[in-house]
Amino acid sequence: MTTPQQLRRDAIRMTAQAVTGHIPSNLSAIEIIYTLYMRVLRLDPSHPDWPDRDRFIASKGHCAAAIYLAMSAAGIIDRRRLDDFNVDGGEVPAILARYGLPGLEADGGPLGRGPSIGIGVALSAKHDGRDYHTYVLVGDGECQEGQIWEAAMLAPTLGLDNLVVIVDNNRLQGAFETVSVVATDLGDRFNAFGWQCHQVDGHSVLELEAALRAPQDRPKVVIANTIKGKGVSMMENEAGWHHRRLTFGELVESLRELR
Repeated sequence: MTTPQQLRRDAIRMTAQAVTGHIPSNLSAIEIIYTLYMRVLRLDPSHPDWPDRDRFIASKGHCAAAIYLAMSAAGIIDRRRLDDFNVDGGEVPAILARYGLPGLEADGGPLGRGPSIGIGVALSAKHDGRDYHTYVLVGDGECQEGQIWEAAMLAPTLGLDNLVVIVDNNRLQGAFETVSVVATDLGDRFNAFGWQCHQVDGHSVLELEAALRAPQDRPKVVIANTIKGKGVSMMENEAGWHHRRLTFGELVESLRELR
């Protein structure tokens, strides 16, 4: 049985082997991604394009390792395909992309686009008379993008009670604390735009699942308060690890902590 801690260990191994960064960004989102794929999303792993599936859009595309691993645990993709993670010319890039893997709804990369894509997908469900939900994962630093707030204004106007945005609120972006760039309470801001808002411990699967499943009559945002680098003490709340790569010794120490 896959657990969030197992996903953490696998994400550490996967990123270290691929010699790539964004490790703490993967670790902060583990429980969010686990809860979606293992407890919430309506999926048919044998038919990833099932028309009535729930949609998940990772606007925060640099937590791709955690997403691929959760998709594998859910039976959507073969675990062996992840051996090509971050390999030149491969189909499993370190920033989420739809090159060849099934079950992905949109590319990651340019930040801020996810909620706008989510609006289009959720609106399509309304037009087609389908009852699936659309879930969008964004980062808290990403919420400084103006396109986020254009989408936040539009979604309630369209009555999208089938749209859920999850904010991985780990309070760090790149090399800075998020509050040092833009000091704002994201819950208050989404509330002001007419969203249903839930604040949860982003490392509690039970709290996440309850908020994600809570009835809604308008667009919903779940502010998941997390720790960047969760589970590895040398990385936790350390902005300098955003782009850093693990040495062999750091890999061994990280896995020891995550046992």
